[in-house]
Order: sequence, then structure tokens, then C-alpha cells
Amino acid sequence: MTFEELFAPDHIYMTIAAIATLGLFLVSVLIGITTRRRQRQVMTNCRYRPRKRLMEGTERRCFQLLVDLFGQKFYVIPQVSLSALLNHKVGTQDRHAAYHFIENKTVDFVLCNKRTLRPICAVKLDDTKPTKDPGSSPQDMQKFFQSAHIPFVYIPKPQNINRQTIIDEFSRVVYETSTLKPSQRGRKKKSA
Repeated sequence: MTFEELFAPDHIYMTIAAIATLGLFLVSVLIGITTRRRQRQVMTNCRYRPRKRLMEGTERRCFQLLVDLFGQKFYVIPQVSLSALLNHKVGTQDRHAAYHFIENKTVDFVLCNKRTLRPICAVKLDDTKPTKDPGSSPQDMQKFFQSAHIPFVYIPKPQNINRQTIIDEFSRVVYETSTLKPSQRGRKKKSA
């Protein structure tokens, strides 16, 4: 290779590009290592203590009422994530999009069969925090649970909750679920 060929503009640009790429790679590796070290350092300095109560106020009162009413047959489990209750891998749907709608969302309580731990019903108390996040509204959650064949009870005014309110809401949901046609429950009709 001659001097002119070695220092031709094409070779110079390619050499500069290779050096720049290598430099960028090394800088990103160093930043990654430094960031992890800092996170580890901060993590070792963080301290925690237990909360005094798992639940307070209306949430606690609702939990106690649910246990009084249904505790003989069902476990009442507080703060369950939707991704723990609902499987987003259904058919050929866009699984990433389906998961996105339920990730980082919770229901206040889930009633589970004591023997099988199968979810029987989900309960959401109105938290009066309006959000534009898709999937967070009670109507959206209702659709998610309806597609999974799990009754969903939404309690709009938890500060006024009492035994009768819970009984009325559960009765309404059970009635509405029982009046759905098989195709509305998510089952496909068999062709004759």
C-alpha cells in the first residue's frame, strides 16, 4: 500500500469512524460501570423500617368487612397486581401491548378459594385520583376482568362502606355475570 493510498480520504474517514465508535463504546461501558457502582453504594446506605400498619382508614375497614363476610371460605388478599391475576398471553394478540395495559396496576383486594388459591373476585375501592393512564379506570379494569371471567367489584364511595354496601355490590356483580350470554363471557360459540 502506498503512502497516497494509506492516507486517501476514504481510509482517513473510515479510521476516524472506527476510532470514534471504539471511543463511544468504551465511554458507554465506563458510564455503565460507574452508574452500577453508585447505585450499589447508595443501596448499601439506604435503611428501612417496617410500616406500623399495612392498611389504614377505609381500606382497613373494607378488609375487615370482607374477612367478616367471606373469610370462612376465601382468603382476602390485599394489594394484588393485575399482572399476578391476569395472563396477557392470550391467542395471537399483541402481548406487549396487552401487558402494558395491566403492568403496575393493582386491585385493593382479591378473594381466593382457600383450597385451590384460584382468584374468585377482585375488589377495587375508588381512590379519587383521576389518571389518564390507559387501563387504570374502573371501566377498563372491568373489561380486563370480564375477559378473564373474574368478577370485578368496584366500590365508588369506600368512606360510606358497610356490610350492606358490600353485599349489594357483590350481589349486583354476581347477577350481572350470571345474565351474560356465553358469547359475552368470552366463550366462542360452537358451530354445528
